[in-house]
Amino acid sequence: MQGDKNMKILHITYGFQIGGIETMLCNIANEQARLGHRIYLMAIDKDVNEELKEKLGKNVRFICIGRKSGSKSLMSVLKLNIAIRSIKPDIVHIHHSSIIRFIIDPFGMIKICFTFHNMCMPGDIKYMYKYKYIYAISDAVRTNIKACTGLESETVYNGINTEYIKTKNAPINSGENINIVQVSRLMHEIKGQHILIRAIEKLVHEKGRRNIKLYLIGDGDSREYLENMVKEKCLTPYIQFVGAKNQSYVFEHLCEYDLFVQPSINEGFGLTVAEAMAAKVPVIVSDIEGSMEIIGYGKYGYCFKNGDADDCAAKIEMFVNGKFNKEKTEEAYRRVISMYNVKTTAVRYLEKYAEIICRH
Repeated sequence: MQGDKNMKILHITYGFQIGGIETMLCNIANEQARLGHRIYLMAIDKDVNEELKEKLGKNVRFICIGRKSGSKSLMSVLKLNIAIRSIKPDIVHIHHSSIIRFIIDPFGMIKICFTFHNMCMPGDIKYMYKYKYIYAISDAVRTNIKACTGLESETVYNGINTEYIKTKNAPINSGENINIVQVSRLMHEIKGQHILIRAIEKLVHEKGRRNIKLYLIGDGDSREYLENMVKEKCLTPYIQFVGAKNQSYVFEHLCEYDLFVQPSINEGFGLTVAEAMAAKVPVIVSDIEGSMEIIGYGKYGYCFKNGDADDCAAKIEMFVNGKFNKEKTEEAYRRVISMYNVKTTAVRYLEKYAEIICRH
């Protein structure tokens, strides 16, 4: 079942920059449009990445309200609500909890659902109670929502375009240089890049491992902090800041690396972990619930203690020494193909929309 044909669906987010939520939303919108539905994607803020916008299919209509990020402009609120009433969507699908405060619907006529993409933060909780239909991107997020708010939600797993990800053919070679990659926004308080840098410091300066190099793909507010950290620790020859890259680049080049490490401190899912698994690149993650769920709690990848640079270094050294189960990589690939495919995600949401429409 794919829901009623020709549903009119409006997805609403804040900005539309290159990031996990936005990239996944782009993929879901395209897939839902491909299945014959009328899809609108609205960005409230004017922060729009034109390259990502161009990835939207011709059947996805993009709307930008043009608000300055964080502004309380009444004009932006009016423009948003006028746009909603002009579209007359069958379903409004919100992707940030606080967006609902801008929607004027005193009689509850607009059918609204919400997907929670992260673990609960204090700023989220007060808005969560305004939603009747809540979806979590993983079982870890669903459990977190229940623990923090007492609210029930349903899991609709995040999905990726697995068929576009180039797979790795050559196995990791412990006798050659080991190229390690991490793909994420540079937000070290959440994504933990500083922990990975400390792990590399330990391997290079204490263990004498000169055959490793870390590539950080992504950009963000922590870049200057992390670059200074690399210089202070004399790691410039071993760590390269690649910068922000679009999805096509990541899908094409991820397979060229020997090892993927995701040291996130807080993560609801971790799309890039799934992408690495789909590229047949071995993965190491911090032992937080979101990432652990993706690797089957150790069945499809390896983990280190969250925030522990020494343990992270030890797990990386295990790979450098060739002491890992190569079959895990193949099993991880099969897991992602079956569980985390965006086609499945898009259809699951269509089924949920149809259920909401039937209840009204």
